[in-house]
Amino acid sequence: MKTLMFLLCLVTLSLRAEESRHRVFGLSDPGRELDLREQLKAVPEVELTALDLETAEATFRYDVPNLLPDAKNPPTAEVITKRLDELVKKASKNPVSGHVTFSLKPLSAVPKDQLQKIEIQLGLLDCKGCRYTAYLACAKVDGVENVIVSEASLVTVWVEPSKTDREALIAALKKVRIGLSTP
Repeated sequence: MKTLMFLLCLVTLSLRAEESRHRVFGLSDPGRELDLREQLKAVPEVELTALDLETAEATFRYDVPNLLPDAKNPPTAEVITKRLDELVKKASKNPVSGHVTFSLKPLSAVPKDQLQKIEIQLGLLDCKGCRYTAYLACAKVDGVENVIVSEASLVTVWVEPSKTDREALIAALKKVRIGLSTP
């Protein structure tokens, strides 16, 4: 009987669970996926169910009453996104520096087939912090949809070609003193 009640509770909870998809700012390299998953353990209201590193898109599952316990009316998508972003930021906030390493952004409005992939070989970036600096430099350029920096110091950037180009990315990297690889 207890097993049956437990299963009924699980089914009821899963019926109430909702999912939404968001871009995750801060997924600078493949190793950051593990960081995100680890930090989200501090957020029991939210479960990361899927993650696409190439598009930096993640699917989160949550129960709205647990996510927004004080909501009087069904929340809008914007309210849910704002709350998820708050929780992700809080979980990824460095207690010493106060810097937040992950946040949520809206999904890209540009179809993937309209994005241009630009690869730039950088000088040696031997730590996560250096790769994150390169990521931030590129991610802040207008028209950039996603950035990944590999352990081999290759930065891969997907851009809207009408808004930015390779030269703008190189300028942004140089501004933060990230050197390019010399052949």
